[in-house]
Amino acid sequence: MTSTPSGLKEKQKTPEGLGIPTDWRVCAINQPTEESLAVLDLPFKTKPETKDTVPSEFSERIRHLVGGQDIVVKIDGKEVSKKAPFTTYYACYKGALLALSNVFGVWFEIRLRAGNTYECFRLARPSLQLKDFPMKGINYARLRLTSLPITRAPSRATSPDQLAPLDISVVTPHDGDVFHETNPDKREAPASNTS
Repeated sequence: MTSTPSGLKEKQKTPEGLGIPTDWRVCAINQPTEESLAVLDLPFKTKPETKDTVPSEFSERIRHLVGGQDIVVKIDGKEVSKKAPFTTYYACYKGALLALSNVFGVWFEIRLRAGNTYECFRLARPSLQLKDFPMKGINYARLRLTSLPITRAPSRATSPDQLAPLDISVVTPHDGDVFHETNPDKREAPASNTS
C-alpha cells in the first residue's frame, strides 16, 4: 500500500489504472492542447471538485467543503455559521462564501446554472491572493477580457442622474474590485442641498 504525500497529488493515475500519467490541473482524461487553451473564453462549463485534489501550496486561504457542511465566518467581527451550497473549494470574501474551481491550474469563480450544471464565469478576485499554476498555453489577457465584471450594488449616497456616464470601453473587466473612470475630472458635481 502506498500513500501520496500531501504536496504530490499531481502524480495521480487515470481511472481504472490505465497507467497514463495525468495532471492534477486537468479533470478529464483528454489533455487540452496549447492551442485550445490559448482560445479559452469565459464562461465555460465545469465540474466542481468533489475531492480535495489541488496541492496545498496552491490552495492556501481556501477550503474544500462538502455540500451542506457548516463553516464559521466572521462578519463585522461576529461569527456566523454558513453552509456550503455544493461540494467544491470556497473562499470567504466579506462574509460570503465564494465557490471556486481550479481548472487548468487557474482559479475561477464558479456558479450553479439551470439544469444542475456549473460554469466558470470569472477569474478569481485578485484580493483572494490565490496562487495559480497555469498549464502551458493559458492566455490570461483573453480570460480577463471574457471574465464577467465584478459588480457592486449602487451607492445610496449619490443618485445615478447626478453622475456623468462612465466610459466602460476602457475598463479592464478583471481589475480587482474597483472600476476606474477614464475622465474623472469631467464628472458633474452633485447639486448642492443649500436652500
